[in-house]
Amino acid sequence: MVEGLEHWPRDCGRFELLSRLGRGGMAEVFLARVKDGPREGEHVAIKRVRPERTHDDEAHEQLLHEAELARCLSHPHIVGFVEYGELPDGGYLALELVEGPDLGRVLAQCRRRRIELPIDISVLIVRQVLEALAHAHQATSPTGRPLGVVHCDVSPHNVLLSRTGEVKLADFGVARSRAGLALDARRLGKQHYRSPELLAGEVSVAVDLWATAVLLYELLSMESPFPSGPGDEVESAIRGGRVRPVRLHVPEVSDALALVLDRALAPNPAQRFSSAAQFARALASLADDRVATPLAVAAVVRGLMGTTA
Repeated sequence: MVEGLEHWPRDCGRFELLSRLGRGGMAEVFLARVKDGPREGEHVAIKRVRPERTHDDEAHEQLLHEAELARCLSHPHIVGFVEYGELPDGGYLALELVEGPDLGRVLAQCRRRRIELPIDISVLIVRQVLEALAHAHQATSPTGRPLGVVHCDVSPHNVLLSRTGEVKLADFGVARSRAGLALDARRLGKQHYRSPELLAGEVSVAVDLWATAVLLYELLSMESPFPSGPGDEVESAIRGGRVRPVRLHVPEVSDALALVLDRALAPNPAQRFSSAAQFARALASLADDRVATPLAVAAVVRGLMGTTA
């Protein structure tokens, strides 16, 4: 029996499940091969509700909601939608397969090897995440109705880096839209990436911009801007805007980049960037385009992760 397929038949509609790629609280993701049609032989990622949640209506509704949003998001820096289908044992969501690690694995390897990512590469990655978010925040339905998709879970594990250096924002499983599910905001996001607004139960684009700023800080310094510890201590630090200046960790960070980061993590939302596009523009001139390229991203990842990346 192939790892991860103990509870699922190998056939999933017109896809053949090959192995499990990952597992979250709600769903599992599998490597699959297209068995027929114009994409025959291609590999994709298949997302399915975990077997023990087969009868959980909320889990199935969330997967369907993710599929409906994914269908409306088409951008070079967002994992692409392939199709959604229903089978007797539940629905499945087929997505573009990104062959390469997520940023969580890359950061873990950096910490193990005590290596810092090049500043230009970090800025490029975050700028492209912001470009993906700008698209999502302005997304519309097939009928032209504004959706205003907020990812709600921007974090290293949801940013994928392909073997060719592409940056892809993944997992819109808990994303919110104006027409979306009424999820409890307190259940959204990961501890160190929750904005003051999210802690207050409010969901807006500010949630994603804050989490992306935390991501930038972490890529530059290999540290979170907020202390480890009990949840209430972390939340208190986030609400109070108690952020250690990034240049205390990395003196090489320029004044201009440090100022952008200070603005993005300001405790008062009126002092922050108002949109992902504005945040991305502020970063545009802060990375050397001769250094920060997809090929450079691929080389850095390959150097860190080896051929298994």
